[in-house]
Amino acid sequence: MNKSLQIFLFLGIILSSMASMGQGVTTSSINGRVLEGEDQPLLGATIVAVHTPTGTKYGSVTDIEGYYRINNMRVGGPYDITITYVGKQDLALNNIFLQLGESEQINATLAESTNALDEIVIQAQRNGIFDSGKTGPETNISTREINTLPTTTRNISDLLRKTPQADVSEGGAITLAGQNNRYNSFYIDGTVQNDAFGLSGTGTNGGQVGVNPISLDAIESFSVNLAPFDVRQSGFAGGTINAITRSGTNEWSGSAYGYYRNEDLAGKTPGGFDLDEREKLDEFTATLIGARIGGPIIENKLFFFLNYERQDEETPRFFNFDDYQGNASLADIQALRQGLINTYGYDPGTFGNSTESLTSDKFTARLDFNLDELNTFTLKHNYVKAESLSPSLSSPRGINFSNAGIFFPSETNSSTLEWRTTNGSDLSNNLVIGYTTVNDDRDPIGNPFPRVSLGDGPGGITFGSEAFSTGNILEQEVFTVTNNFEIQSGAHNITVGGNFEYFNVRNVFVRQNFGQYSFFSLADFNTYLDGTAGNEADARFYDYSYSLLDPAGTSGDDIEAAAAAFKYSQLGFYAQDAWNLTENFTMTYGVRFDVPFFSDGTVNDDFNTRTVALLEAAGKDLQGARVGKPIKSQIHVAPRLGINWDVNGDNSTQIRGGIGVFTSRIPLVWPGGTYNNNGISVGGVDERNFPGGVQFVADPANQPIGNGAAPGSGQLGGQIDLFAPDFKLPQVLKYNIGVDQELGVWGLIASADFLYNDVLSNVQYENINIVGQVGNLNGADNRPLYSRSLVDRTYGSVYLGSNTDKGYSYNATFTLTKPVQNGFGASAAYTYGDGKEVFDNTSSQNSSQWRNLVTVNGKNQAGLTNSQFATGHRVTASATYELNWNENIRTQFGLFYTGQNGARISYIYDQENTLLLGDDSRDNASIYVPANASEINLVPLVSNGQVFTAADQYAALDAFIENDEYLRSRRGQYAERNGSRASWNHSIDLKVLQDFSIYTGANKDKRNTLQLSVDIFNVANLLNKDWGEITQVPNFNEVELIRTESGGANPTFTFDPSITNNSIEQIDDFGTRSSRWQMQIGARYIFN
Repeated sequence: MNKSLQIFLFLGIILSSMASMGQGVTTSSINGRVLEGEDQPLLGATIVAVHTPTGTKYGSVTDIEGYYRINNMRVGGPYDITITYVGKQDLALNNIFLQLGESEQINATLAESTNALDEIVIQAQRNGIFDSGKTGPETNISTREINTLPTTTRNISDLLRKTPQADVSEGGAITLAGQNNRYNSFYIDGTVQNDAFGLSGTGTNGGQVGVNPISLDAIESFSVNLAPFDVRQSGFAGGTINAITRSGTNEWSGSAYGYYRNEDLAGKTPGGFDLDEREKLDEFTATLIGARIGGPIIENKLFFFLNYERQDEETPRFFNFDDYQGNASLADIQALRQGLINTYGYDPGTFGNSTESLTSDKFTARLDFNLDELNTFTLKHNYVKAESLSPSLSSPRGINFSNAGIFFPSETNSSTLEWRTTNGSDLSNNLVIGYTTVNDDRDPIGNPFPRVSLGDGPGGITFGSEAFSTGNILEQEVFTVTNNFEIQSGAHNITVGGNFEYFNVRNVFVRQNFGQYSFFSLADFNTYLDGTAGNEADARFYDYSYSLLDPAGTSGDDIEAAAAAFKYSQLGFYAQDAWNLTENFTMTYGVRFDVPFFSDGTVNDDFNTRTVALLEAAGKDLQGARVGKPIKSQIHVAPRLGINWDVNGDNSTQIRGGIGVFTSRIPLVWPGGTYNNNGISVGGVDERNFPGGVQFVADPANQPIGNGAAPGSGQLGGQIDLFAPDFKLPQVLKYNIGVDQELGVWGLIASADFLYNDVLSNVQYENINIVGQVGNLNGADNRPLYSRSLVDRTYGSVYLGSNTDKGYSYNATFTLTKPVQNGFGASAAYTYGDGKEVFDNTSSQNSSQWRNLVTVNGKNQAGLTNSQFATGHRVTASATYELNWNENIRTQFGLFYTGQNGARISYIYDQENTLLLGDDSRDNASIYVPANASEINLVPLVSNGQVFTAADQYAALDAFIENDEYLRSRRGQYAERNGSRASWNHSIDLKVLQDFSIYTGANKDKRNTLQLSVDIFNVANLLNKDWGEITQVPNFNEVELIRTESGGANPTFTFDPSITNNSIEQIDDFGTRSSRWQMQIGARYIFN
């Protein structure tokens, strides 16, 4: 392709782009310099790289300074690379493997040709650590590691644990470098696979259901980058995950496989439970079957790859009622269930052991076409359909009836077209076009019924339809275009590019659409079941949301009409230069510009005039926000500089690092709330709309509205979500310095990295429709006291999202790597991470972002405090070993160890009886840690028939504080949000693979293998029932330590002496990553 066509293509793509974000990386490259004699550059030397599995050829020639570069190369290998020049000895390098997104530097000095020796052949031994393009911390997961490391659930997150700075939760939420788990990018073949709307904790499409976005068998390799100072990679503040799918080759290959788990392949109750007899899990099965095949359609030209996988999985959830800490007896709970059936004809389900289920179908198809030596094309489609059933689960702190759970179907289709082209010397271009659709439909289980929560002393009871599933549908269309144009000019490789991302979103979300009630006690609710009219207790709290719109004129609650339907897009341009200042020192510098575009919302003239005036008169700062006014389209500038120095020029010592700005995506659900929570579409009432109190109504279609606007009436009301118009996307300034050093012993390589993320802009919230502070508490604890009365009662809470520049995170990491040699490879790492932030931002709702915040001085005065996402201390180790008994029998082992700090803990007041701060129905107030008995006003407590005086309670509380290292350090101060840590947890996983192979074909070169496998999670518990204990802190890691008995300026408190330091944490016996060992067995047939 000539230069004019290349330039025209680039300009056409950029000028036709209307919006963008970051993009993934799909290729690798090689670069270097060819010299002769006394370091003289060779002009016109020919470099040819052949991808031997497919015969794909790549070529380039050196320029006047002897430099060359080949871009857009297939990931993996092996490659055969030859460097030739007339009159010189040829140089041949074999067995070269290229890692995703990296540029392998291959320098050469060619000697004069002789008759005796006209070619030098080198068998390459590369370790993947020393790379001229590497600047920050990164982890590459190869096909070998995908196959060999233990993956009990066959989930990508199982392998992401290999990244030292990553923290993967039981639910698959991925935290990278101490940043919010929603601030990552996930790409498959260069196309964004993020759950861009932001409802999934895993951050990927299908994550709400708990399904992988793609089968592991369809992935060739993937990488995790935390600070790639490459302007092509963006859309994240934490890190980026890039996966490349398998492709066909000239050789036919394939596999059929199956994996199985059940209750007989799991341990009995872990030793930490106080049980007379340990119990097996309830009966369950988990199966996964699949097949893949790839090969040539036209040799050296056209290849295909197909993969299908079916998952049918059951996950038992164990609950022993004897562990329940609430006041109700088993008979009380059984009577409640029967009372609901008798009175309302509603069966709330069971409350004991239960089983979650997940089914999914995944299909991947890929075509690769080598048009000629200058042009290659890839076309890929990925399909995932899944359904999950998640009954509500009981725990020691809560009885949850199963029909309070969720049924969730999800479907994702994603297609990608990639065109890689070059002129064979100094110009190359890479174009990736992607289109993805996502349909998520979340529904409640069982017959429609209001959600009800009952206080029960230290515990609680819940039944009724899940409050956030009664009206919840998400439909997304995502269109992406990315183009990178690269120019090789001497020691410079210049990249100019742009990309386009467009999102079309429709989200039906009307929470608590059947009504949600909270009562002080089971006795209060039993007044509705005892058959006595007129003595029914008022609800403590009540919430009900509904559509204010009725376009069909049926006077109904049309939640479909109240959907948030909007479009979002982002335009990005960037340019950078990778400059080889010397043969062993590379500096990469560049800048990118990203501009978001939000569509206009529905204007609420009443709010924008009358209500705004009231709010401003009350001293509220709206920062220019108005209903229907979108976030401005501002340029987000991200300059970056990265360096890589091969100190000795022999890949023995490498120093690398950089500084740069990274602009993250924002979960679209946050600004998306402004498109339906506008006072026009969705109405809502709570107990404040009922001056005389509100009583329970069982009919979901006839919930009380008090003095609120009626459903379908076209009146105004409900919650308002606003964002400041000058709001900027989350941005961090990353600093990194790293060093890699060969130790000269057993091939070991030591690495050290320090990564610091300085927050430039993040998200914070304020409820600007509450009256605010009305005084202070008296005494040592003199925090503010609030009134949650509304400034304008036409609407409910008004949440304003804006930016904060406060916060940071850092990770210090030390790694020891043993590259694979003689079948053995291993790595071990230690990392420590910490950070501060203003808001945790863990929810998908703007209201919950604010309401769930733990604070000292109230949610509108949130200060900088400990980050929930900080890793703390973490140790990881992995090892793989391959033992070939003979050419037919092979055994492989994979081992993975994780040891790390437990989750962050916040100590708060129990608000069962009354509130302390008073700024919301959820107080979430951090406790004041008394220095002595005079600093807390305790009143007598009756618990289980025993009376505890104030002196009794303080003695117990004082002992608790003294036995808690963190609380002891906070005497006379407030406990901080996320201030303490749960216990250290250890986990060891093991995988064993046994291969039996036979060779067929005329030349006995076709291998057929039967492979048997065993994956064991928490193998330590298999060896000893008391080992491998993993603990958790219930209630979202919030410990309700002290109960507020009466509020006001002089509050009173109680402390239950039965609360001990050992009772805060509970043994985790849920799911596969728990204290109970579980095993997965598998069988696979492989041919190649």
